[in-house]
Amino acid sequence: MMKKNAVFLAAACILSGCASSKLPYDYIENWLIREDAVRPFAVSVDLIYVQDALYVDMDELVQMQTYARNAVGRGRFHGIARVFSPLVACEDDVAKAVEWYISHHCDGTRPFIFIGEGKGGALLRSYEDKNIKMLAKKGLATSFYSEKADRKFVSGEMIREIKNVAAEERYKRQWGREMPAGMQGR
Repeated sequence: MMKKNAVFLAAACILSGCASSKLPYDYIENWLIREDAVRPFAVSVDLIYVQDALYVDMDELVQMQTYARNAVGRGRFHGIARVFSPLVACEDDVAKAVEWYISHHCDGTRPFIFIGEGKGGALLRSYEDKNIKMLAKKGLATSFYSEKADRKFVSGEMIREIKNVAAEERYKRQWGREMPAGMQGR
């Protein structure tokens, strides 16, 4: 099944020039990481990560999955965030993946964060720039971008900032108000 969907993904993008790709993001096979099984109440924030490598070839899939897991997998964000990392080949795919995430996991009260690097990050940033008002209403808390692929892009500083967003959200859910300024960053 995975091979069929991945081939469909590549064929749809190649045949259509990716302008009107119909990627089935309902299928887990079209995600490098999709942590639906992590209960939303277990973590306070979601991450949408788009990596540098754009999906073109089935032979690269395992390498892309390994890269995504190393960059943003459970070891890095366990207990902090759920991670969603779609396979993308063009800007239209980024739009469809983010819109799938929003329609299935976002009610406007749960914050999410964009992380993008290299070519994939440029596509994600472009989508964010075009849709910033809608994304802000839906809960986009912050975003991080790197112009090149960098295995150290997800740094300790970025993780601390994401932990702060998660802590602020937990505080807001527990106490029904914003976290006092003196408590932030602990």
